[in-house]
Amino acid sequence: MYFSTLRGITIALRRPAALPLVLAVTLVAAGCASSEDAEFVDGYNAAVAPLSTTMSRLSSSPAGDPAAASKSLDRVADRLVDVRADLAALDPPDDAADEFDRMLGALKKGTKQVRAMARATKDGDLQRLSKATADFSDTGTELVTTEQELRTIVEN
Repeated sequence: MYFSTLRGITIALRRPAALPLVLAVTLVAAGCASSEDAEFVDGYNAAVAPLSTTMSRLSSSPAGDPAAASKSLDRVADRLVDVRADLAALDPPDDAADEFDRMLGALKKGTKQVRAMARATKDGDLQRLSKATADFSDTGTELVTTEQELRTIVEN
């Protein structure tokens, strides 16, 4: 039973569910370069820069060790809190405020889902882990859509 639990956790953590969230956040950083609001773009870029390092550390963590994987997920959640706080301090262009607020909401929701993944991993609860991972993937999709809307507004 222990090996099947570890195997299930490993498989769930290796799924690319986190990828949409990270890609969404970094796409705005790349896409905003032509924006008239340079201060917003610069602040955005600075806020999201740490995410790629955080996610690479997560993907290199020992998924066969539930305690270590749980700690890695908690670090990702902590970084998402930091990124959200840094983004929330920015003043988006007026015509992008609604999309920016939705993005902040999606980041908050995604952070809660990563924490749920960490708890489920630590507890070895594959059912909760699978649900939290699926929820996080859905939030990533929502974030991608919101990011695209934000980018379109900021770039025009």
